[in-house]
Amino acid sequence: MLISDLKLLLRFTSSSLYEEVSQSTMDTVGGSTPQILSGGGYVMETDQYLIGTGDGSGYLTSISNAFTLGFWLYSVNPGMATDSSSGDAVSISMPVLNFNEIGSAEGAIIEITENTTAAGENNLTVSLNDGGYSASSEDYAPLNWHHFWIIYNGTTLAIYVDGIQHVLQNVAGVFPSTINGSMSDLYINHSLSGYAYNVAKNYGYISDIFLMNIDSGSSSNMQRVINNGVEYFVDDDYINLNIEKSSIYFNDPDTIIVTSSIDDMSYVYLGRNDGKILRGSPLCWENSRAFAENGEVELLGLEEGDTWRIVDGFLELKNTNIRL
Repeated sequence: MLISDLKLLLRFTSSSLYEEVSQSTMDTVGGSTPQILSGGGYVMETDQYLIGTGDGSGYLTSISNAFTLGFWLYSVNPGMATDSSSGDAVSISMPVLNFNEIGSAEGAIIEITENTTAAGENNLTVSLNDGGYSASSEDYAPLNWHHFWIIYNGTTLAIYVDGIQHVLQNVAGVFPSTINGSMSDLYINHSLSGYAYNVAKNYGYISDIFLMNIDSGSSSNMQRVINNGVEYFVDDDYINLNIEKSSIYFNDPDTIIVTSSIDDMSYVYLGRNDGKILRGSPLCWENSRAFAENGEVELLGLEEGDTWRIVDGFLELKNTNIRL
């Protein structure tokens, strides 16, 4: 079941690049057969981009004074470019998404680009009405999957990264009260204004792109999309499922020990010494994304040796209890 406000949905589960709302496919320009990750996601390439035109006359996005745009992005950082005139190091801009006027290579209604920084981090820029207004997220670490949730409501713009609202940076231009986005084409990994020494193709991964023509700032919706995927928008089982959060009761023991765990590639189950079993979704689909880092190990206070190791992005514990 597609909810009426959902105007575009790309899950990238196969090389057909199927767009599920319009029931059309994205076209590949340049490069070879599109590469799709085993866990889902389109591998952007330096000699390739995608274009979608819906039924040939654009997508019926119906955007006027509100939209919500979300996607997963595994970001990369190619470093900084050098200005040939001044010799200064400048940021490299990489295209991500462009919703533009139908049949035109110009006139971006919504433009999403990623930018490198001298500190080795990235940030995301959202431009509206052909660059008439733009603002960026705070910096985030590349070489990780990040979830972006962008909200425009005719009065404000909000950028959420991994469920956390960022303070807007580098704000420029006049904020638009409306957007002429009734119909649009979609480009992925393509700069409508061309390329330069500091503008290059993106070679990260992108997945689960959705666009709605409403302001959807519900933290509950955001959490459920992050945990369950965009299936939450289109599957009755996810839409109607309401899972209550687990609670710690007064009669719980002072020290709660996780005694066992099971990962069925959909949920993680933890058995505790008080007899309770907790169920939760792996953070950001850890069954298909790599998140474990040394910082997580340090947070748990574990010492490297025979008790733990990081394998394919997972923290694997061996004969070790974690006291919560």
